[in-house]
Amino acid sequence: MVGGWVQMLLKPASIAVVGASEREDAVGSRVIRNLRLMKFEGPIFPVNPRYQAISGQTCYPSLSAIDQPVDAAFLAVPAGAGPDLVREAADCGIKALYIYASGYADGGAEGALLQHQVAEIAQHSGIAISGPNHIGLVNVLDRKAIWTPRYMRPITPGPVAVISQSGSVALALSEDERKLGLAYIVTVGNEAVVTVSDFLHEIVGDDRVSVILLFLETLRDPDGFAVAARAAAAANKKIVALKIGSSAGGRAAVQAHTGSLAGDDRLYDAFFKAVGVIRVHDLDEMLETAVLLSSSSRVPRQPGLAMLTLSGGEAALLADVGAALGLKFSTLSAETVASLQPAFPPYARIDNPVDGWGLGFNRERFKIQLDGLLADPSIGTIGFAVDAPGTGGGDVPYALVMAELCAEAKTEKQLVFVNNTSGTSVNADVRQALDGAGIAYLSGMRPSLSALRNLQKATQPLSPQRIQLAASGTVPQDEPSRFRYVTAAGVAMVATEVTPTADVAVALAETWGYPVVLKGIAASLPHKTDLGLVRLYLREAVSVRSAFADLERILRHYVDPPDSGYVTIQKMAPAGIELILGIRNQAGFGSFVVVGPGGTLVEIAPQSSIRLGPIDVADARAMLDETVAGTLLRGVRGAGPWDIEAVAEVISRFSLFGASLAGEYAAIEINPLIVGNKGVAGVDILFELHSESRS
Repeated sequence: MVGGWVQMLLKPASIAVVGASEREDAVGSRVIRNLRLMKFEGPIFPVNPRYQAISGQTCYPSLSAIDQPVDAAFLAVPAGAGPDLVREAADCGIKALYIYASGYADGGAEGALLQHQVAEIAQHSGIAISGPNHIGLVNVLDRKAIWTPRYMRPITPGPVAVISQSGSVALALSEDERKLGLAYIVTVGNEAVVTVSDFLHEIVGDDRVSVILLFLETLRDPDGFAVAARAAAAANKKIVALKIGSSAGGRAAVQAHTGSLAGDDRLYDAFFKAVGVIRVHDLDEMLETAVLLSSSSRVPRQPGLAMLTLSGGEAALLADVGAALGLKFSTLSAETVASLQPAFPPYARIDNPVDGWGLGFNRERFKIQLDGLLADPSIGTIGFAVDAPGTGGGDVPYALVMAELCAEAKTEKQLVFVNNTSGTSVNADVRQALDGAGIAYLSGMRPSLSALRNLQKATQPLSPQRIQLAASGTVPQDEPSRFRYVTAAGVAMVATEVTPTADVAVALAETWGYPVVLKGIAASLPHKTDLGLVRLYLREAVSVRSAFADLERILRHYVDPPDSGYVTIQKMAPAGIELILGIRNQAGFGSFVVVGPGGTLVEIAPQSSIRLGPIDVADARAMLDETVAGTLLRGVRGAGPWDIEAVAEVISRFSLFGASLAGEYAAIEINPLIVGNKGVAGVDILFELHSESRS
């Protein structure tokens, strides 16, 4: 509803400041001062009934008293005055408001009610509201600064935008220590009306922006976020997100094992990956990733990476840190090694990362090394790790030669320089040599290698748009009917029947053939094994009768009323690898698929891979290979190989099945799913309603 007006928040032509004051330190005074510092060209209207003039400028007693058009108003007033001022703004035709005050949704039940009133008025009147409880925004490119910090310094314009749910983080990034050049700095506060997703969508549409940095605590509009993120990917713009606050509460709300395997934070990982957002884990990694992504329009055509440094010890350290980060270094081809050999002693072993000292550094030897790496068709990015402190000394003379030759190179490959330490700033002379060629100069080994890993991720194709599926019918309540229902959806479950008496259980066992399994079932007891409600490898009638009696006794103890529990019999599944296969359905985000080692391994060695579903068979294979499940399925110590193609097909089908039930079920879980030499069989399944459905 407000999307068309978000631009008015970012680009107002005239601004009223309600709560303006003669006091220099007052919030309204700071906003006016910062607007002037940014050389805002439009009229500024101070509003305060206590003053007729402020600093020689007419001060108006109210918004209604202003006799000129007003695009936007900044409200530097207590929260209690908010609803009346929003109504007045609506009556005046003002279409954008910035609400500074805290004490709304962040201030308990009374504040939450105030925020609801403000949002309702704004949405009814078509007003875009930024905030409340934020420090404002800066549109650097168009010289607009509705910004409350006391000590604003001039900001160099550039291609990087910042959207933050933390005012202090936005303020820190606004200092632009790494000289990225900033386009926008936006704080969103409580997001009463305009959300991160709304600002993101608007900024993605600005051709002057190429990289967008997000600092997030949560996403209030994941659907809108996904649309904006995919639009950014289509326009070859990169979004880098630092998401904080993994939620133990979210995991506790789901009883299925996949709730703990796929905590809320890991669901964000899968969601970001699906929509093309690069996730980082601290501000240093965010900044170095932004430097790398914004420094050049070159996109590596190959994912391969080579690193060269001037120290054997640092080459080994690069390898160690890179491996810990999951960074992949290319294996140098025999041809590449041969081309590098003239710069090294005959006995030298040339690996990647490359210890480029070789026969000693000089211009000619480095040129041999550079040309050799540039000629390798499997390498898309070449990094040069140097000790070139901002204070001078170290490798600065060598780094300058390296930078000069790299700047002269005619190549489509991505070239990157890395300062091995971040204790001082990057060296200004080296940076000057690199800037003109669009070569990134990163700071600190770990954040720089993290940025290079993020570059590798950024070159991967985006997952296809996921369709919303309709439910495939009502899920039956008793377990045998559920097994048949799931089997009909393409996920084979073992044969299962209800056995009201021990005689029925024995008759079925003798018809099917031993061994069999008996289970005690009750909706209130999702994890049966822990309570002794699963009896395996029953090989004769007497053991079936004994197990049946035990299960009935346990059910009478745990279930009230007793007749809400029942006993089932199953065919014994064939031997194989046990997996856990689950669905987590999250409102707004979508349906997530969770796969990992199952059975008792869920408790002993919890591992899982997660994707935003539905997924295809290729994605399913990739998920298996992200855990030990892939290794087990291919065969270990003479056991196997197992039917990996069949289970990949089942995972894909189950992802479709789970997505079709996203509106009703929070979790669906098969554990274990047994993968045999030929074929796959589910042994147990759990359906868990969304919490609102349970209540």
